[in-house]
Amino acid sequence: MKFSAALLVFSAFLYCQKPVKVTPGTPAVKAPEQPSAPPAPATIAPDTVVAEVGGKKVTAAEVDQLISGLPPQYQQSAHVQPQALTQVFMMKHLAEEAEKAGIDKQSPYKEQLEFNRLQILSTAELSSINNNIKISEEDKQKYYKDNSDKFKEVKVKVIYVAFNPTPGKGATSGKQLLTEAEAQQKIMNLRLQVLGGLDFGKVARENSDDQASATKDGDFGAIKGDSSYPEEIKKAVFELKQGEVSPPVRQPNGFYLIRAEEITTQPYDDVQVQINTGVKQERFQEFMRGLQSQYTVKVENPAYFTPRVPAQLQQVR
Repeated sequence: MKFSAALLVFSAFLYCQKPVKVTPGTPAVKAPEQPSAPPAPATIAPDTVVAEVGGKKVTAAEVDQLISGLPPQYQQSAHVQPQALTQVFMMKHLAEEAEKAGIDKQSPYKEQLEFNRLQILSTAELSSINNNIKISEEDKQKYYKDNSDKFKEVKVKVIYVAFNPTPGKGATSGKQLLTEAEAQQKIMNLRLQVLGGLDFGKVARENSDDQASATKDGDFGAIKGDSSYPEEIKKAVFELKQGEVSPPVRQPNGFYLIRAEEITTQPYDDVQVQINTGVKQERFQEFMRGLQSQYTVKVENPAYFTPRVPAQLQQVR
């Protein structure tokens, strides 16, 4: 059964635990130079009584079992904030009372319970299938060969022309930024100069607003498929052949010209994590496509699958 509503209450309880407030400007208390390590938790036998709830003694084993049923992000908090378990014990009591009353056998609750059961078990089975996919060395070598574009590494030079993203507002620095239209015109002119034969590094050094790369003749380092750069930048980079210059690439604050200086493939041994992830994703997606194909609904009677007005909305005659 899902604990969605109760988890909201449980998480709200944790949120409401008041942190210690420090008034701004209050001198910090100097911490010890070598703080002692926190004491190791005491070993407690499973049958040891650790709490009393509703007049009943509760053992360590019972609390452990209760906590193990919580989502992982709540388990640690439950161990150190025992009062947070109040909500869980309340839920447990109410659920037991509902079962005594036979509510779990009544509609719509029995259907909702069954659907939740289906969700939990199907998710667990998919997780098990994914975790147990076997990958051979041959599989990895084939994936590396067939997906060489994913492991490209491109050393690039760039020219960056900034513009004011909020026209009408003055620049916070001393330099007056161009408008977007002016920056676009400038970057297009610079591209024409480079394509006409001017040295890219010289143009970058004299015109780029990215000072870090401009001082190095536009050198921007290497970009890989898993680099954290924006997708527009990576797409432009990986479409280039060695020596080519990209069209202007717009970003929120400026335009880039990108030149591919050197294109290589990352060594096989350096991309084992990406390879394993890629092979597992392919295998899992293949499994899911087969499963979906097997259980795709083929309609035999279209008249059944027509919009229906809920009973409470039907007109009373």
